[in-house]
Amino acid sequence: MLDIEKRPVSDQVLIYFRKKIMRQEFKEGEHLKEHLLSQKLNVSRGPIREAISKLEGEGLVFRNSNGRAIVQKFGESDIHHLYESRILLENYSLASIQPELLEQNGHLLYEYLNQMEMFNGTGMNVEADIQFHYCLVKMTGNKTLIRLWWSLNEIIKTLIEVTSEFASKRQKEIILEHKVIVDAIFDKDIEKAQQLLRVHLEGASDYYSKAVFKFQEGK
Repeated sequence: MLDIEKRPVSDQVLIYFRKKIMRQEFKEGEHLKEHLLSQKLNVSRGPIREAISKLEGEGLVFRNSNGRAIVQKFGESDIHHLYESRILLENYSLASIQPELLEQNGHLLYEYLNQMEMFNGTGMNVEADIQFHYCLVKMTGNKTLIRLWWSLNEIIKTLIEVTSEFASKRQKEIILEHKVIVDAIFDKDIEKAQQLLRVHLEGASDYYSKAVFKFQEGK
């Protein structure tokens, strides 16, 4: 049974399905049967249908000629494509940061770093990590860019969550990678910050790909 929180039921169902697909617990080609999933999760079919529709938009599910919702493979190439997109958006963001917004909000970057360092839970502080990168994008003041980045946020957040056990093994390294990016920003060396960000996100892409591959192999 699904644990119901304050957030909309359809959002909880969506996250549940995403994680199942990423962990290969829903296999490629599997038919997502609304009535069975509704019974299993003890929720009505409306949230199930809404979640499946959003998964279609994310490329994790497709509708065949009979209208059945079929699970798509989520593999290493998908992760690399996600992170290539992030690199493009975030490196553009670094070059577009507005000085007044950096002055107003730049301190938040160090606060998110502190939250990562002080985190006592299992795995990584996913929320602090996400907010760190979101802050970089928000400081451009570019609403279109912010919307584009945010459209990738939920699937990336879920990916980080399902692989946090693996990422926790290099937590100190990840925090340091964030810190040197911030230092370069405040040193006004944007080219260096972009290079560091690329290395950081390419490393994350490789690491998460290996973690997902382990799920696929059942390790």
